Amino acid sequence: MGLDLCCEKKIAKNSYKSLAPSNEPDISEQKYVSEKDDYYEVVEKTNNVLTYIQLIDYMNLLENFTLETATVQFAGKLKTQFSRKDAFLSQEINIDEFQSFIENKLYQINEIKDLKGNNETMMTNFKQIARNIFEGLQLKLGQTYNNNNERYIMTKKILIPLGVIFCVSKVIGKVKLIFDLFKNEANKFTKSEELNLYLITSFITCSYCLVNAKYQFDRKKTDDLKDRLNVSELKDSKNLVKVFNEKFFDKEELSWEEFKEKFKKDGGFQWLLSAKGIRKLLEENNV
Repeated sequence: MGLDLCCEKKIAKNSYKSLAPSNEPDISEQKYVSEKDDYYEVVEKTNNVLTYIQLIDYMNLLENFTLETATVQFAGKLKTQFSRKDAFLSQEINIDEFQSFIENKLYQINEIKDLKGNNETMMTNFKQIARNIFEGLQLKLGQTYNNNNERYIMTKKILIPLGVIFCVSKVIGKVKLIFDLFKNEANKFTKSEELNLYLITSFITCSYCLVNAKYQFDRKKTDDLKDRLNVSELKDSKNLVKVFNEKFFDKEELSWEEFKEKFKKDGGFQWLLSAKGIRKLLEENNV
């Protein structure tokens, strides 16, 4: 396991380890632009270690992480297919365990250790940003699902959107992971409460959580902050879940071929795979 970093500390495309079968051709990546993307750059890019980690590594490390195995080096074969039945998805994880996952798993990838040696400040900043994101998710998911204001119980499934949105992967790999996680027994992709949780977690992560992380990072109250919060309210994320379900499901069940087609065409749903894309759709569907 490990990353192939070039001189600019980015992963060469031919080094991607895909979550999709080798006979699946990649999907052309579509770029998105949302308003004031530069506002988020310090937390979304400059200090985001996830952008140097391959999604397949992130998923395997997340599945196998426990406090008991935190300092044990991962030596198994990389798993390439995940399922909604995987036991690790429902395993609880608190903020300190999440911190341990970052320090003892993500930061121990060989090339990330090399990166850390020259970028100690970035590593420190990312740990704080990641904590802020975790706390923001816990707060907003609690407001969504807990009527009695109890603390929302975080599980590993909540951390998957972080990987899909920020980690390195071919587009087809991200698309296949989402399909595998939410397909039914007949290998068809359908609406579900688990999918809705994935969606709202993705939307909250790219809006409220990043705004909060940015504010915690520099503590500056600006007009940009007020403007960003306007499209980062919980009601905006809830509405986008509704919009997604109405537009994506033109039929009740989608085969793999039908599912991946929706990420290929212009004006399709590839926005779901990136922070800028999600924010663009939140802005277009602001309520």
